[in-house]
Amino acid sequence: MLKWLDRLTGRGPAAGGSSLAALGDYPPYHAPHIGPPTSWSLDQAQENLAHLVANRASRLVILGDWLRRHAGIDAGPALAGGDPRPLLDALHRWSNACWPAWHQPAIASEAIWLRSSRDGDERVYSLLLDVALLLGELVLQRNAKYQWALDLDPINERDGMASWRRAVLLLPAYGDMPGPIDLDLEHQVVGRYLRPDHVMNQIHNGWAETVMDAIEGRQEAAWVRPTA
Repeated sequence: MLKWLDRLTGRGPAAGGSSLAALGDYPPYHAPHIGPPTSWSLDQAQENLAHLVANRASRLVILGDWLRRHAGIDAGPALAGGDPRPLLDALHRWSNACWPAWHQPAIASEAIWLRSSRDGDERVYSLLLDVALLLGELVLQRNAKYQWALDLDPINERDGMASWRRAVLLLPAYGDMPGPIDLDLEHQVVGRYLRPDHVMNQIHNGWAETVMDAIEGRQEAAWVRPTA
């Protein structure tokens, strides 16, 4: 087992984690280049991706420790190979219970997120990135076809997609797939924060659906012919 997973196997006391003050000690994530992504050169986008991949393990430890102390959630069993669904359900319940109290209209917009330093008053975006990394890790450990990569699809650039030149969980095309599949997990997590009281966010666990579809190969199932 990877050594960094060892710190995620303990269980701490349950805590509310509902107060915005709970984010006060959350270590910020500092990317080499602050957005918006449309301002980055390709080299700068690649440096951001390399930094994210190099720091992925340490950020998961940070999030795992914080979740145990402030939310009573233990990510260790799922990251050690156990069933990921109990963790996905716990994250869903936690976001429903706590994120509405974190919502700050002054910073809660997609434009601010895309150019955020993820520090100071915008520290919540560091935690949201780490939640996305956790969701991605659940996939990566169970479906090795996926990888963290840049969204360089010119169609997404043309359409002004938030994923353009950002790190996404990408499934390279294979079989009869017409192109790669990219999952913008950070955008999905941030969207939940931006609309914490939206009824569909409350009743539907979109994170679990995305993660389990990726793990079980449903994202590409329509394109890949079964082997004989």
